[in-house]
Amino acid sequence: MKKREIFSQLTVPSAAIVRIDGRRFGRVLDQLQFHKPYDISFTKGMVDSATDFFNKSGINPSIAYLFSDEVNLLFLKDIPFNGRLEKIDSIIPSFFSSALVLNLNIPEPLSFDSRVILIDKSDIVDYFNWRQLECWRNLMSSYAYYLLKDDGLTAKEAADRLKGLKSGKLHELAWDHDINLAKTPVWQRRGIMVYKQGYIKKGVNPLTDETTKTQRYRVVQDWELPIFKEETGAQFIKAILKTRF
Repeated sequence: MKKREIFSQLTVPSAAIVRIDGRRFGRVLDQLQFHKPYDISFTKGMVDSATDFFNKSGINPSIAYLFSDEVNLLFLKDIPFNGRLEKIDSIIPSFFSSALVLNLNIPEPLSFDSRVILIDKSDIVDYFNWRQLECWRNLMSSYAYYLLKDDGLTAKEAADRLKGLKSGKLHELAWDHDINLAKTPVWQRRGIMVYKQGYIKKGVNPLTDETTKTQRYRVVQDWELPIFKEETGAQFIKAILKTRF
């Protein structure tokens, strides 16, 4: 029967992004009465789960970029499980599912789906720019949708009202409710990154009594990201990768 495991030999090459998304999170979050469209406690749970992934999973991503219920994990070296696709697509989302339930301390099960995107190093900034643009589009549509629901529209009526609306109209809708989307919190507009940051740890050699310096790394959460399509944003990502490697 072993020969029927026809996908077990599929492998991922040396550079890839694993993107996981929450499955049917809306229903669960509604039941738990999380604030819409954004809930800081839910977002903190997602970011803390990404931090746990760096610290506790035994897997070594270069960057985690998050918004809403989406996590993008960049692997430039140390591809987990020798690149075996089935393991990557099962273990990574299962870790996040369990970590998020623990971090949110909720009684409901949660699950993520997973996909692998092959990436060339020269395309990394473009990829994160693409996802950050999706983060912004998600913000506009989410605010508009829940503002319409607050006005008394049903979910279907709100979705129908928003169908085909351009960004300018979404801005106008929010402005009519006294919300300037450009002034919403940076993490809502641009997403959040988790990555390892290098630092120098000073110590004393007990044998020679000399001061020593050692390179160490710590996991940081960055809630104030630049815009990736601008040069400062591109350099920000490149600096993280340079620091790591």
